[in-house]
Amino acid sequence: MAKPYTISGIDIGNHQVKVAIAKMNGEGLKSEIIGAGSSSSNGLRRGVIVDMEETIENVRTAVQKAEAMSGTTIKRAYLAVSGLHINTQTSRGVIAVSRADNEISQSDIDRVIKAASVVSLPPNREIIHVIPKNFVIDGAEYVKNPLGMKGVRLEADVTIIDGLSPYLRNIVKCVNANNIEVAGLVYAPLASAMAVFDKNQKEYGAINIDFGGGTSSLTVFEEADMLHSAILPIGSRHITNDLAVLLRTSLDVAEKIKLEYGSTSEAEDLRRRGEIDLSQLVGEDNFVIPKKQLVRVIDARTSELFDIVANELKKVSKNGILPAGVVLSGGGVNLPGLAILAKERLKLPVKIAKSVHFEGIAEIVDDPAFFVPMGLVMWGIDQELSGRGGKSQGMSSSDDFIKKLAGWFKNFLP
Repeated sequence: MAKPYTISGIDIGNHQVKVAIAKMNGEGLKSEIIGAGSSSSNGLRRGVIVDMEETIENVRTAVQKAEAMSGTTIKRAYLAVSGLHINTQTSRGVIAVSRADNEISQSDIDRVIKAASVVSLPPNREIIHVIPKNFVIDGAEYVKNPLGMKGVRLEADVTIIDGLSPYLRNIVKCVNANNIEVAGLVYAPLASAMAVFDKNQKEYGAINIDFGGGTSSLTVFEEADMLHSAILPIGSRHITNDLAVLLRTSLDVAEKIKLEYGSTSEAEDLRRRGEIDLSQLVGEDNFVIPKKQLVRVIDARTSELFDIVANELKKVSKNGILPAGVVLSGGGVNLPGLAILAKERLKLPVKIAKSVHFEGIAEIVDDPAFFVPMGLVMWGIDQELSGRGGKSQGMSSSDDFIKKLAGWFKNFLP
């Protein structure tokens, strides 16, 4: 029997730091979440570290909770990166097939991807991912995997994701300061999409909207390719800020009010008269407001978010025409009525994300807030199996198990 091994993912968000630890073994090919932890995140603004010491401590708290739950120690982890400083672009590379018989080899594929990766970037930016989309053989035949095919000229279309080097180094430093090696950086929206989509959704066409704290993100897949991705400058914290201004109270109190009484108009009938007594939460006598005041503030901000999403979909001509619809994830998606509002504004079927790739602790694997760290685990398993991530802690060398595992994960990875 293959020896179990663990892979970890760390997501340092604008609102929370979340950590997931998964175990793989030879008895079941589904990964099992054996530990998770979260803590407040007070050192980031829109994906950028503004207080390193605070962030280091927040990471330490979340890691200790995950380690205590799992009974293991995290030595290496895959780290999510996000923020408005991250850009995506497409690029094309062209090479001549090297073999005399014109059969395309893995070396040719590697060379054409490398050629497509040569783009002009400022010295303070670095590439996070180069994701192949399509290959073109002799200018006519579009294929997903050209290995073994015949041709003279090979082209590759890739998606390049890059970010500001100082920001990336800072977030890595916060993890390293907790004696954890960063096994790899992963674009957070990509990690989230990997965790929430199944193979059919990525093939037919779907969008993942991750409603985070300081920012949100969207990732569009079609024909198993990442068609488009973007970081959006609106998160659930903006709703909290709006409520704090409306009620003239602190952010902590506004957050409690949002969680206890917040909803969109799709969950409330604004024709009905209803009032909320907030006296105890606010600390003032007779602090009673109409429920529709809260709803209208929340509606304004969530509608703004979905308007931005609709504009992003127009850029790739997919507004209203993604058959597999919208999958909502992130800590902000539990707001009552949000899914119904998204369906109304985007004219697409909408559902809240549920785990399809993981077993384990039910309150973790079905929590929309934990899909980024779970996606990091999936990414990490792919890297380990392909040999690009090196040995993970306690990883078995059983060839049979590795082959079975690689075949199973091929169904889910982009």
